[in-house]
Amino acid sequence: MGILDKYVAKQVLFTIILVSFFLLILVALITFIDQMRYIGRGEIDFTFLIGYLGLQLPGIFVQFFPIAVLLGGVIGLGMMARSSELIIMQSVGISRAGIVLSALKLVFPVIILVAVMGEVLVPRIEQYAANQYNRYASNGNISITYDGLWIREGSSFIGVRYTMSDNSLLDIVRYDFNGDNLAAVSKAKTGSYENGSWVMHDVDKTLFEAGQVKPVHLERENWQLHLNPDRVQILGVKSANLTVEGLADYISYLEGNGQDSATFRLELYNKLAQPFTMVVMLLLAASTVFGPLRSMTMGARIVAGIALGFAFYVANQFGSPFALVYGLPPLLGAALPTLIFFCLALYLLRAKT
Repeated sequence: MGILDKYVAKQVLFTIILVSFFLLILVALITFIDQMRYIGRGEIDFTFLIGYLGLQLPGIFVQFFPIAVLLGGVIGLGMMARSSELIIMQSVGISRAGIVLSALKLVFPVIILVAVMGEVLVPRIEQYAANQYNRYASNGNISITYDGLWIREGSSFIGVRYTMSDNSLLDIVRYDFNGDNLAAVSKAKTGSYENGSWVMHDVDKTLFEAGQVKPVHLERENWQLHLNPDRVQILGVKSANLTVEGLADYISYLEGNGQDSATFRLELYNKLAQPFTMVVMLLLAASTVFGPLRSMTMGARIVAGIALGFAFYVANQFGSPFALVYGLPPLLGAALPTLIFFCLALYLLRAKT
């Protein structure tokens, strides 16, 4: 990196970090005020909420970092434009696109670092925080409830009422089919994962054989399922909150059972494209900063840049699902909005050169 590259990158990165800090404080304060209503639930008190909020801070930071990139990037470049620094750089032969790329040389590695943090560190911290909350809220009886959770395993349909934090199951029902005919109904009180298979306890089983109904009671029964504890936890989480690894594993599980995985593939590709999405957002916002101040004030340019960046964000959020509606490949649905706005950003930057 040259001297000018370092100067531009440091100015933009400093503004992004500053905006990230203010967003973190603001969101944390709102979150804490909202969570104060939990005081008195089980063993939850003010001290617990302080620690619980601290565990949520990394996730809040990662969640709002794209907005910080947008705001920090356009404000940082806008301040440089207002002090005529960008004009001086252009006078020595640096193009406007080149100035933005100078900022990206330092900002992009930080974007990648935050993305890795969101995939590796944040899920573990949030899982620990959720377990702590459930333990304190239930006076030590930790449980995660997914009411009406149903999964398909080949020709069987399995319903799970409760999933405990130790990966055990409560109130399980299973329907086995032989073609279009119901072959068996099993109801188990508890289930545990042992040596790669599920062991169901206190099982009441009803077999339908040759026109006869045969009830059976078993103390233990092994169920060989593709489902493992990690996949059970995934079923209770929204696809947007899953990690790349979790999405890839669940997609493999769905396709192995002959189920449609397009929704989860779209979410996977969106996550992989997120760093580049933030770059495009910054390019779009920065494209409005350049130009003579007599035609538009810098404040108006910054607002226009933020509006353009948010327009891309909205288009990306609402545009991708249309791929599922019209049967387009998920990869195309995830990449198309980013590619279109990337070309628009390059056009705006080159048109102003």
